[in-house]
Amino acid sequence: MTQPKILIVEDEAIVAMDLKMHLQELGYGVAALASSGEEALALASRLMPDLVLMDISLGSGMDGIEAARRIQAMDVPVVFLTAFADEATLARARESAPYGYLLKPYDERTLHSTIEMALYRHRMEQEIKASESRLRAIIEHAIDMVVIIDRSGLVSYSSPAASRILGYALGERVGTPAINLIHPDDRGTYTKVLAELLQHPGGTRTLEIRVLHKDGSQRLMEAISHNAIAVPGVHGIVVNARDITERRQAELDRQDMDLKVQQAQKLESLGVLAGGIAHDFNNLLMGIMGHAGLALMEPGVEASLRRRLQQIEVAATRAAELTNQLLAYSGRGKFQVEPLSLASLVDEMESLLETVISKKAILEHRYALDLPPIEGDATQIRQVIMNLITNASDALGDRVGTITIATGVMETGPFTPCLAGTPPEGTSVYLDVCDTGSGMDPETLHRVFDPFFTTKFTGRGLGLAAVLGIMRGHHGAIQVTTEPGQGTTFRLLFPRSDQPMAPPTLQARPAQFYQSQGVILVVDDEESVRSVATSALERCGFTVLTAFNGRDGLAAFRAHEDQIRAIVLDLTMPIMSGDEVLADLRSGGGPGASVPVLLSSGYSSVEVAGNLQRRGVQHFLQKPYSPGDLIGKIRACLGE
Repeated sequence: MTQPKILIVEDEAIVAMDLKMHLQELGYGVAALASSGEEALALASRLMPDLVLMDISLGSGMDGIEAARRIQAMDVPVVFLTAFADEATLARARESAPYGYLLKPYDERTLHSTIEMALYRHRMEQEIKASESRLRAIIEHAIDMVVIIDRSGLVSYSSPAASRILGYALGERVGTPAINLIHPDDRGTYTKVLAELLQHPGGTRTLEIRVLHKDGSQRLMEAISHNAIAVPGVHGIVVNARDITERRQAELDRQDMDLKVQQAQKLESLGVLAGGIAHDFNNLLMGIMGHAGLALMEPGVEASLRRRLQQIEVAATRAAELTNQLLAYSGRGKFQVEPLSLASLVDEMESLLETVISKKAILEHRYALDLPPIEGDATQIRQVIMNLITNASDALGDRVGTITIATGVMETGPFTPCLAGTPPEGTSVYLDVCDTGSGMDPETLHRVFDPFFTTKFTGRGLGLAAVLGIMRGHHGAIQVTTEPGQGTTFRLLFPRSDQPMAPPTLQARPAQFYQSQGVILVVDDEESVRSVATSALERCGFTVLTAFNGRDGLAAFRAHEDQIRAIVLDLTMPIMSGDEVLADLRSGGGPGASVPVLLSSGYSSVEVAGNLQRRGVQHFLQKPYSPGDLIGKIRACLGE
């Protein structure tokens, strides 16, 4: 252990030497001897002793009390060793806060104990100061805020972190009621927890509570409160609180994103299922519609039989419309994509819309000027508008209300909030359908696009599901704003198109009295489709070759490529798909590179849009189709 070094300040040389001898006998080291206050200051500053034994009376110049005051400012303890014991001297000595006061003459035992107590006290104070310094550094640089609340509920201490988090100046809230910092809706919880803590000394409570920022905003805090009323120097409830506002918002955002992902996955799975069912059902309807059409083309069909066949055709057509809604939901609806004006589409539908809405509903329009076009299928978008207008009218019920249709443009991107679909990147053209009806609660809103979910007594639940499918097929998205009793707004977001408005397209010519010749190759895995197509084409004078998969179809074409005038090619087949057959035909030279191809599918042209452009195919026929539809398309393929 290091020997303590003591500085002796005594103007009497004999007394100083005697004191030095006693100290050395007691095992202390003597740093130096000083005879004046000025000399004591200089030696203390240079040597930094462990203790100073100071005489009060030092002759002329600075006395011992003033010297002690200055030396103790250097964090060096001072013990007075003096013959003065009058009240005035003692009062002055106390002002310098000495670590001891010994009257001459003294005995060695008293000297030793006084020095040891002074050194111990100074060492303890150093440790306390170091501890306080560490604690202060921890609190001042802590992310979490610390607040102490006294028994009466007033703030007795507020850490720098509390000032940073809540926007107040340091100490600004000290002495004010802590409850004023609590969000009004959480004050009941705060009061209850505070009362419980005051009844349990040493107890701890944990809670989440909203605290008000100086600007009036709210911060969510995770607080741990401890009853330290019995702790000296504290005497209050110590609250250690962490700001979890951003963390909780991130958790909510992640939960919302997870919910959207789950919803998208669910809708995607249902879409795949719906599309597959529609495709297979269309192939079955192909046989019904096709053979009914062939029977109607027979000469001399009795009137009663003709009516029954026509009823079969009507029923099959209605069934096909239902499958088209399933295809629309799956995003695979029949599209004829072209630049369109949303405002013009709504204007064209105005008289029709007036007939489907409630008699008590007022239909209003708000169209933006110079609205850019979108690329889409007019028929499908008309269906979307009709479904939304019908729903808006149903939401009004028997009440008087307003349905507003509005258009405009807005900037969108990946972070644009949407209930369904992927927001377009860049400028979007939007269509709003807004009603003042009953609105929806959150549970209904989350299910609104589910197929077969409906709040209507007689609804099928395919309307909004089809809307979602059509919007996905148009690479658009849907925003929904609603509140029970406050109405609903559906906003449809379409990517902006820079293409000019398309001229009217020419329709395939009708098949009446059409006769031709040559070989047509029909490649389809459904026997009923091959049968209908063969019968219809043979009636027009064609020779028909058939194949039930892509590989056999390609072989049949190679064997008769100089004779085949056109190919009717199904896309979805076993062994080798229609897409693979088309790629093989177009990649080689010879007749296969230029032979007209009529693509056919139980899906729609949106599924094969890329192949239609890339492979140079200009004609597509969606199943189910009538014999007349097929003949008209073949006639257009051959340019006859």
